Amino acid sequence: MNKSNFMKPFLLYCGALILAMLFVVSAGCTTTGGSYAVTAVQTPPAGVSYSGAAVDFRNSAEREVFLADFDTMAENYLKEWDVPGMAVAVVKDGKVVFAKGYGVKQAGGSDPVTADTVFQIGSTSKAFTSALVAMEVDSGRMNWSDPVVTYVPDFRMKDPWVTKEFTITDSLAQRSGLPDHWGTELAGLGFGRDEMIHALRYVEPVTSFRSTYMYQNIPFVVAAAAVEKTSGKSWEDNLQERIFVPLGMTSASTGYDAFMASPDRVSLHWGDLRDDGTYGPVVADSSPYMIFTTLMGPAGGVNANIRDMANWAIFQLGDGTYDGDRLISRENLDYLHTPRTPTLDVMNRSKDYYCQGWFYKEMNGYPSIIWHNGETYGNHAMVLLVPSDDLGVVVLSNTAGPSLPDMLALKFYDRYFGREDPPEITGAAAGYRQMTNLTASDFAVSAPEHAAGPLPHSAYTGSYTNEVYGTATVAIKDANLTVTFGKIPTVYSLAPYDGNDFIATAPAFQRSYIDSVTFEAGPDGSIRKMVLPIMLRPGVYPVFVRA
Repeated sequence: MNKSNFMKPFLLYCGALILAMLFVVSAGCTTTGGSYAVTAVQTPPAGVSYSGAAVDFRNSAEREVFLADFDTMAENYLKEWDVPGMAVAVVKDGKVVFAKGYGVKQAGGSDPVTADTVFQIGSTSKAFTSALVAMEVDSGRMNWSDPVVTYVPDFRMKDPWVTKEFTITDSLAQRSGLPDHWGTELAGLGFGRDEMIHALRYVEPVTSFRSTYMYQNIPFVVAAAAVEKTSGKSWEDNLQERIFVPLGMTSASTGYDAFMASPDRVSLHWGDLRDDGTYGPVVADSSPYMIFTTLMGPAGGVNANIRDMANWAIFQLGDGTYDGDRLISRENLDYLHTPRTPTLDVMNRSKDYYCQGWFYKEMNGYPSIIWHNGETYGNHAMVLLVPSDDLGVVVLSNTAGPSLPDMLALKFYDRYFGREDPPEITGAAAGYRQMTNLTASDFAVSAPEHAAGPLPHSAYTGSYTNEVYGTATVAIKDANLTVTFGKIPTVYSLAPYDGNDFIATAPAFQRSYIDSVTFEAGPDGSIRKMVLPIMLRPGVYPVFVRA
């Protein structure tokens, strides 16, 4: 089936993520792996001169003027990106110099976001898991070069050699050879951590091991399982005892239930059709798929307010100590920030790497940054560190999709160092608004002229199986076909499109969701397979075989 008629919602979803990544990395580009030392800032190219920060934060008057200007810019950015609320912190020389909330906790509400309001921080949680690994290495219970199967016996990759060679460092360095973001949706569908680890053995690699950057989540679940084995404590307890408490992250927690129980928290928003027929942030607090942050915790399950995250940034910019207590050795903190996997095939404009739970980017004549962004199904986060200047910026927002946190953090960097904004930053908000200027008619799909009719409903009904996703059941309800799949049952309503191709909608998931389900016949003409979309992962179409 030609899926172009169904691609607008997919492009909308992906476009926001692409905007968030433009300034540093193009996911999926072919690169050459290896181990690299942290490099110094390169000699400025012709026409560029970096002679220090454009503002002197040691001068209180100059600092206050700069931060007041940044405060105004943040207020404007919030409106430009159509995001209900966010929080921002700036740290410098081991101190919090700015921490503030903006907007409201819930779209259409009046309860303001403050510096104490809790957000989900998404994939910036990966750095917490890698920090726990560093602590275990410091303890002597684990080494960076240890095969993960030593600690996680059920870990298997498709290739037995890769299984044997896959190390603790590999689990954190985004060079597994797996397809980009493979299996991320499994947590939202209700699959547990052990099930996700087990499913890795079924995945056909798309690149050779350690040769190419491909962003992943499940390997961080594997790393957390190794930490649990060596420490004798859960990932959650390790975080609480070894990071949250020592760093004074008093509002930090893990998982969906703890987030919802936070007395001062934002709502979760994702893009969908609103009651007035326009597209924009819609509250999704009660969606069952939000269990994602619990099950995928080591890769994206930390909750925190901006004060907590400011303390985290100060720690990461330091020497492994906090308030005089050593949490990680200087050597292993540096290891976490060491470039490991190039993220771009050709690094003419910039040199970009994945480290261990962090990205590293050289800024062409300006100080290099260590950063990571993150997104759950309802919040977005960005942490940007400038180690050479002991400077950090954290931005948390309460809407999935808009890359406001990424752009605002980089805008701060550009202003601070007197760097000209690149085009992808200056035009990001307008591009996002244009992309999301949609109404219900944009999500309508009609059957083509002269479309073939489907077979009788009974020709499609029954059970279909997939080794990763389990069983999907096709049934008849109210004279129409439905498909139900996932450990958290997801129901697609099917409408005829052309022959064995059907339009799939899922109103209980999102009003705007639309995709296609295709049935395939065997040599005898009977239906033998079903190609099913995964609504939490646009563009993925696994094949289910009829039982």
